[in-house]
Amino acid sequence: MINQTDRKFLASAEAIGQIWSKDPSTRVGAVAVGNTKNQVAFGYNGLPPGIADTDERLQNRDLKLSLTLHAEENALANASFVVRTVYVTHHPCAGCALRILAKRSVRRVVYITRPDFEARWAASLTEARMLFEEAGVQIEGCAL
Repeated sequence: MINQTDRKFLASAEAIGQIWSKDPSTRVGAVAVGNTKNQVAFGYNGLPPGIADTDERLQNRDLKLSLTLHAEENALANASFVVRTVYVTHHPCAGCALRILAKRSVRRVVYITRPDFEARWAASLTEARMLFEEAGVQIEGCAL
C-alpha cells in the first residue's frame, strides 16, 4: 500500500527527472532507498558520464535509445548501500527489471502510473511485471 513516505520519494524522483534528464521526450527519475530513509541514491535517464549530450544524439530516437542509461540503472549504480526499494517516475522496462533483480536485495518497486507511456511500452512492461512477480519483488503503481 502506498503511503506518504512513498509519495515523497516519488515526488523526489519526479523532480530529479525534470531537473537532470536532458531527454527531449521522456524525463525519468529514480530514487533507490536502503534500510532507512537516510540511505538514498538518485538517478535519471541520460547518457553515460563522459559522453556528450549533443543534439544529434538526443534528437535521433534510435541513437538516443541505444546510448541512454535508464534512471533505475543510474540510481542503483550510485547506491553505496543495500537497496531495498526503488522509486521511479515510470513503470520499469524489462531490461531495468533484470538489473533491479540482479541487485538481489530489492524487495519493492514503486512507480508513477502513466497510462499513455504504459500503453506504448505494454509488451516490455508486462514482461517486467512477470519478472518481478516471479522473483517475489512487490511492484506498485500510483498516480502522483
